[in-house]
Amino acid sequence: MEKSAVMWLLAAFVGAALVWQAIGEEGTAEEEKILRVGDTAPNVKLVTVDADGNNKPVELKSFRGKKNVLLAFYPKAFTPGCTRQLCGYRDDFEQFKNADTEVFAISVEPQEASNRFKREYQLPFNVVGDANQSIVRAFNVPVRGHDGNHFAKRSVFLIDKQGVLKHIDRDYDIEKGQQELYARLTALKQSEEPCCAP
Repeated sequence: MEKSAVMWLLAAFVGAALVWQAIGEEGTAEEEKILRVGDTAPNVKLVTVDADGNNKPVELKSFRGKKNVLLAFYPKAFTPGCTRQLCGYRDDFEQFKNADTEVFAISVEPQEASNRFKREYQLPFNVVGDANQSIVRAFNVPVRGHDGNHFAKRSVFLIDKQGVLKHIDRDYDIEKGQQELYARLTALKQSEEPCCAP
């Protein structure tokens, strides 16, 4: 009886150790997935909306050699902070055009909600619904919530024409973060301009 109890305790201890090892390995894998400035951005499927309001799928890699790309993750359409953020981009859209940058605003809502948000506020850029969370997973953007109400953490990723991450802000502040983002856009534009001969 005592021998079987000892064996049971030993088996439980070994099992617990294996579980903790697996958790530790999974945590390491998650840390390795975190993107950093200088990394190549993962290729993800996005959506553009044409002049007739039709959704058109497009891959991130299709912009390589053509345009810089901003991926701006936001929590939820029509909420005060998100409306302010995206309307700010709308009002300052020349900043993005001048820097030859395609903008994708992304939430984990259905595409229909994103399309309504775009129409309601006349947003001149792409508004993407990532309901299956494939884009947020690829960029390791935290998602919070429960009972079907999920919210992506407000964050931005600026990608150059070579597909390289040039700026990451995982805790994006609508005011302070915006000024930093615009400064990065300006720097990106200047780095692309050919140098004048002396």
